[in-house]
This record gives sequence, C-alpha cells and structure tokens, in this order.
Amino acid sequence: MYLNLKYPKVNNHFKFRKFTIKQENSVFKVGTDGVLLGCLANIDKATRLLDIGTGTGLLSLISAQRNPSISITAIDSEEEAASLAKKNCSESSFSKNIRVIHEDLNNYFSDFLFDYIICNPPFFKASKQLHQKHPVARQQIKFSYDLLFAKAKEIIDKDGKLGLIFPTEGEKEVLSKAEKNNFYPERLVYISGIRNGKIKRIFIEFSLNKKEILTDSIYIEESPREWSSQYKKLTADFYL
Repeated sequence: MYLNLKYPKVNNHFKFRKFTIKQENSVFKVGTDGVLLGCLANIDKATRLLDIGTGTGLLSLISAQRNPSISITAIDSEEEAASLAKKNCSESSFSKNIRVIHEDLNNYFSDFLFDYIICNPPFFKASKQLHQKHPVARQQIKFSYDLLFAKAKEIIDKDGKLGLIFPTEGEKEVLSKAEKNNFYPERLVYISGIRNGKIKRIFIEFSLNKKEILTDSIYIEESPREWSSQYKKLTADFYL
C-alpha cells in the first residue's frame, strides 16, 4: 500500500513530529507500509537493531524515536539510498543512535548479534520487465527471502526477533522459507486498506523459538481519506 494523500509534504520533505524525511526521485519514497512496520515492530526491549534496505532511513528513525536507548545499523545496497538515509539520520536528533552503511545484504557481516532485525522487502519477483523507477526497491533483484532468513540466522541473537511486512499473497512462501531456517512466527497482524476491505498486507514477527502465535488485524481508513481510530492510535507519536 502506498497511501500518502494526507502525509505533510513540503518541497519533497515529509515532516514527522520529531524528524524530517528528505526524499529524492532516485530513492523509493515514504509509504504506509514503512510507517506500519516501524510502528508495529516490538522493539521496546531491543538494544541492537539492523534495518535491512533502509531506503530513506524511515524505519531507523521511527525505531530510534520509539526506543531512545537502541543502537541501530542501517544498510542499503544502493549508494543513492544509503547516502540519503545517512543525511536524514545525521540531521535528526537521533543521529548518535544510527549508523548507515552502503552494503549488499549478501556481503554484510557483523561483529555482534542483533536482537531485532527489521525489513520492508521488495514485493515483486525479478523479471525481464523491470520497474522503471526503483527496480531494486520494488523487485527481488538483489534480495530473496532465502538470503534474508539465512543471513538473519547468522547475525540474530538467540532470543532476537525479525519483523517483516509484505503482501498477503506471499504468506505461504515467506512462512515456508522462514521455517527452513528455523524462524517461526510468533505474531501476525493482517492489514486492510479500509474498514471491511480486502486484506492486503501482513506483518509477521519471527523468532527462533516456537511460541503460541498471537494474531491481530488493523484497517487503515474508516472511509476514503479518513484514517481509522486504530491507525491514528498506532501512529499518533509520529504524524503532525
């Protein structure tokens, strides 16, 4: 979902309560999926977070605001995105919490383990017909779920969590690839664009330990262009 009709936008900036996201045409822009993922992730007790495919730096900044004591590493395979994320994070009041690195996930290694890994992955399979804008952010060219879970298993703490958001059509595939790497869902949130509408997205939080799965749902709009009370409550600390 990309519902940006009511985001406060001035000169290609998105102003949130405690930080501003500068945007460029070469980098995938702020959308509802990223905001949802950042707000739904259970990072209250996390101390080290890895943001994979950071883009504008949105997830890192939301995470830093939600948990001021967290240490964040943000990576992106695209030089333009890493540069923009570094700029956005360095100009925020959370700059000391966030380190941005230009690196491909496949080549990334860490000297320490993370207790939360967050990722808003490319939704579409790679094909000969590439998206004209942001092909790497939109299509799985440099990314695959096999790579994500395999790499996450190497660098996540034994009690760590992995949070993702993706279209509901991919649920079976993601769950299957997760289980192959011993990641198990412990929390699922089904997301509709509008009240009583079709479920379009799913947020899943994984861990390396099998637990009882908690399931919830949320819808974004009560009616067209009217945010639901659920969404307003979830994002109240961020929107102006």
